[in-house]
Amino acid sequence: MSYMCDRARSITWGIEGGLPSIPHGVWLTRDGEETFLGAVFSNVPCGPGDRFTRPSAGGGGFGDPLERAPDAVKEDVVDGYVSLERARQDYGVVVREVDADMAQYEVDDEATAAERERIRSERLGWLEADPESVAAGYRAGEIDQLDVIRRHGVILDWGTGELLPNTTEQFRAMLQRRMASHWAPATAAV
Repeated sequence: MSYMCDRARSITWGIEGGLPSIPHGVWLTRDGEETFLGAVFSNVPCGPGDRFTRPSAGGGGFGDPLERAPDAVKEDVVDGYVSLERARQDYGVVVREVDADMAQYEVDDEATAAERERIRSERLGWLEADPESVAAGYRAGEIDQLDVIRRHGVILDWGTGELLPNTTEQFRAMLQRRMASHWAPATAAV
């Protein structure tokens, strides 16, 4: 198998506060073990039972995700576009499953308000976290790929978890301009 695309390291950014997308690239699962092949490779042997996965990154987000209407996020969960976990982590919306078979979910308004305020108070600090510590957390399975990118603005070799320091520095600078500068500040405690 051969493959070529872009955006494995230059991840599609959001605008006016929107979160970035995910990296392109191909994952090979062979004998239960996943290997990241990247976005450009050639002549990878294929055998029976091998599975190739190539997530489609799509575009980055538009606008501060904490300003998205909670019911719209809930509908994205119902439609399978956003998981319950990512609704909470990316949008600060706490959605509870009532009956998944009947596509019934509800927004916990009080928990959503608290989660959004927590994210507002912490998110600028996430972009200042030590990149090597973030990479170590990814390698240890403590931080998932989306949080590495969206919360911390860190770019890694997705297969090895090796920090790409120059790319991370450039990516973080871009996130400061296109994303963080559009975020509403946390409200003062009353």
